[in-house]
Amino acid sequence: FKGKVLLYEYVNQIKQEFAMHEGLIIAASGGIKQQVKMDVLANNMANLNNAGFKSDGVVFREIFPPFDTNSSVETRENTLVSPNDSSETVAYVAVDTIYTDHSQGIFQKTDNPLDLALEGDGFFEVDTPQGIRYTRNGNFRLDTEQHVVTQDGNFVLNSNQKKIKIQDTRGMIVVGPDGTISIGDGLDNQDAGKIRLVKFEDSKALAKEGNGLYKIMDNEVEPLLADNLRITQGALERSNVNSVEEMTNMITAIRAFEAYQKIIQTLDDADDKAVNSI
Repeated sequence: FKGKVLLYEYVNQIKQEFAMHEGLIIAASGGIKQQVKMDVLANNMANLNNAGFKSDGVVFREIFPPFDTNSSVETRENTLVSPNDSSETVAYVAVDTIYTDHSQGIFQKTDNPLDLALEGDGFFEVDTPQGIRYTRNGNFRLDTEQHVVTQDGNFVLNSNQKKIKIQDTRGMIVVGPDGTISIGDGLDNQDAGKIRLVKFEDSKALAKEGNGLYKIMDNEVEPLLADNLRITQGALERSNVNSVEEMTNMITAIRAFEAYQKIIQTLDDADDKAVNSI
């Protein structure tokens, strides 16, 4: 009986060692990265009809063992084996970066005077409960106190970084290409301020926060006044997501994930055969 127990434990130990075959880990690493890509693509498709949304993309890279445990978290998460136990002839898949494509989206005419589309590189500046944020979504409205706000109630700021208030709502609201707001019938217009438009030298300093908002990741980065940015009133900038391209990328990601699954299954079957033979 003791002999059978020892043999059983020995076989289980061998099976566990085969289960930790590095090929399984490499395939699992690649499959996890395809899941990351699918999450990014799914988020793009979910925001297809959101004004001002900018699509995201994933860049993969290869990493080679032995891994340095003092390097990045991303590197450590790509393997389950000891840093120096991996074969130097293999490579793992890693996510190099998730980037945002800030290219211009097409304009959709709405004829709503508080729908504003930006042409060029830049953002509206808004005041939120979490602080100053930036957005390309110009789908604005008036709140109960006649302030110009986003659909979520965040205040749109003027050139002095103050809230914009429309004193007289009986006149026609006109927003010029430079963001100047005037109220009236065309003969006796009243100045209601100028919308603050900003840009950044490096868009990588911004991170998405949700609801079309961006926040500054580096406290040393300061927004610059956007002098080459134009506003089109009565229109909205649609998202720059290409639905056909995104669907194609999703199919490619699914097929890659299935390929990794087949590799795992093949190696697992080989391990089972080896264990049974022993």
